[in-house]
Amino acid sequence: MNSRRIRMRYRKRDILVAMSLAILTLALAMVLNIGGLGILPPRTLRGLARSIVVNAYNPWNTTLTSYSLNAVSAVIWDYRGIDTIFETAVLMAAITGVATILRGITDARESRGRGMSIIVKSSTKIVVILTLIGSASLSIHGHLTPGGGFQAGSAIAVTASLIIIAFSLQFLYRLGISRELMLKIRYAALMTILIIALVPLVLIVLGFGYAYILQNQVKEDSVFSMPSKFFTTPLAGTVFIFNVLETITVASAITYAILTILVYEGDKSSHVGGLNE
Repeated sequence: MNSRRIRMRYRKRDILVAMSLAILTLALAMVLNIGGLGILPPRTLRGLARSIVVNAYNPWNTTLTSYSLNAVSAVIWDYRGIDTIFETAVLMAAITGVATILRGITDARESRGRGMSIIVKSSTKIVVILTLIGSASLSIHGHLTPGGGFQAGSAIAVTASLIIIAFSLQFLYRLGISRELMLKIRYAALMTILIIALVPLVLIVLGFGYAYILQNQVKEDSVFSMPSKFFTTPLAGTVFIFNVLETITVASAITYAILTILVYEGDKSSHVGGLNE
């Protein structure tokens, strides 16, 4: 009898919740229908979006084009490049914070664990090679097709996790991949991005005319231009260069974070094990 009352109580509660959600959904629909969110953007292609679509690759408008067939990459690394550099700097600051907080831990390089079976190791090798090839394609062709530096760098970092799981952390060390190396590579790649962003200003220093920070192609008052083509293939100047450098910075940063967490957890477990002995 008691169990039946409990079931009835839960059934009434479920019905009440379902009716409340249905009423809420209908109320929101009515509010949206009568314009409760105020003035919404027009559904037609807006002026800014139209300009980007028209000029991302437009050899007939050399002062506005970036020669990038991928309009998204053109926006990220050309039309709003300074914003992307700040975003990269935020990730850099996060990695620096991790390195500072966990600076006391050391890599455990002694042999520990032999990894998984030979079948898993063999299949992992194939997956890692294919992932690296695909990542390189995403990075190099990021200005031509969907993709780019962040996606390629994230995919490369995944291969480090696969190697650790299938083989071992020490196997990754034997390949020469360490936290210190990843941190150095990341700093070097980020500094290279900043240097390339400031390269156009060399014209001003040498007295050859005007230029702008992060300038990619020629402007109405500046003749400075990064390479727009590689033979007959569009190169998109800094869009291509920054995509490659972003791949390196993201891959090294995520790999560094993965290695640091693993080393920290291993170091913590060894201390707990020592206390229990």
